[in-house]
Amino acid sequence: MAAIVRAAMSIASTKNVGQSQKKPVLNVAMVGHAFMGRAHGNAYRQVNRFFDLPFQVVPAVVVGRDAARARAAADKLGFAEATADLDAVLARKDIALVDVATPNDSHHSIAMAAIEAGKHVLCEKPLALTVEQAKQMAQAAKKKKAKVGVWHNYRRAPATRLAAAMIARGDIGDVRQVRAVYLQDWLADASVPASWRTNRKLAGSGAHGDLNAHLIDLTRALTGLEFEAVCGVQQTFTKERPGAKGKEKVDVDDAFCFLARFAGGAIGTYEATRVAPGRKNHNRIEISGTKGSIAWNLERMNELELFAFADKRDAQGFRTIMCMDSVHPYAANWWPDGHIVGYEHTFVHHLADFVQSLASGERFAPDFDDGLAVQLVLEAALQSARTDRWVDVGG
Repeated sequence: MAAIVRAAMSIASTKNVGQSQKKPVLNVAMVGHAFMGRAHGNAYRQVNRFFDLPFQVVPAVVVGRDAARARAAADKLGFAEATADLDAVLARKDIALVDVATPNDSHHSIAMAAIEAGKHVLCEKPLALTVEQAKQMAQAAKKKKAKVGVWHNYRRAPATRLAAAMIARGDIGDVRQVRAVYLQDWLADASVPASWRTNRKLAGSGAHGDLNAHLIDLTRALTGLEFEAVCGVQQTFTKERPGAKGKEKVDVDDAFCFLARFAGGAIGTYEATRVAPGRKNHNRIEISGTKGSIAWNLERMNELELFAFADKRDAQGFRTIMCMDSVHPYAANWWPDGHIVGYEHTFVHHLADFVQSLASGERFAPDFDDGLAVQLVLEAALQSARTDRWVDVGG
């Protein structure tokens, strides 16, 4: 912590910070600048405007493979500098936080280099391509005492945070079942071109690692349950897609489903697909307990559905809680009661909590240990789909 403050204070005169700014500066280098880079970049610009934080977060430099594209991204996303030289950025003492917003195949190498250079790290999900990579990343973070986090931002919608609190205090009793689906349709058309997301070497898996990773993490965050064993099935419906040099082989799943057993006896069902026509970003989780049920859907992210047996019999039924009043998590930082927030705000909340943890010294979740826990489930489910049998989730 002290090292961060010293490094940050040494550049308090940076051109991105007003002369009257008295907070220590937290300079950020973001590696990658596409879809996730845009979401992260917005969070870096907004977080100090809506949250009272111990640091002034400064979007300092964008790192990309192409210097010209990185410069254009920096201008658009509000970063002061751009470069294609990651090594030079990691050598800078004024950079305290490195954000890994790149395709999955480079998460391990960039995060490991950043940790070795003494930086704190935020990394996109899934954390790595393999369990072994994830273990190395988690171990390196502990060894170097780096503060690290994984961008599982759906943990930080006001409604999901409320759901976690309600489950923890026993509002729905003991959890028995989890039903989770993440449905998209952007690959339903066979003419959609191939990309890094359809290449196992670059992505690790398809809908499974991209979408089931979110469901796995959200389950752990909401319920506190740990996965014990899984049984999976996968399918690639479109085997080839148009590419720059003609047809390219698709070697990842279009759809992946799995069953889960949890420590303690609860069970779960999971489905991730990119080929469900009409579903754009349908991320829904329903949790059933001995006293009631809770359900949340990203497409209606400010609402929480709740059923309770405790309600009078003639009034029982699912009711909707609009989670945008000042009593709800994060809501008071934004607008008056009932004024909703959107997808981009979850990244701001995630970043605000991470920055607070830098000052408090408290553990930030999800960290790389949590990323490893997700990776263990992903890999066990892949093994199950290959072998047609239940597979225990390792540790």
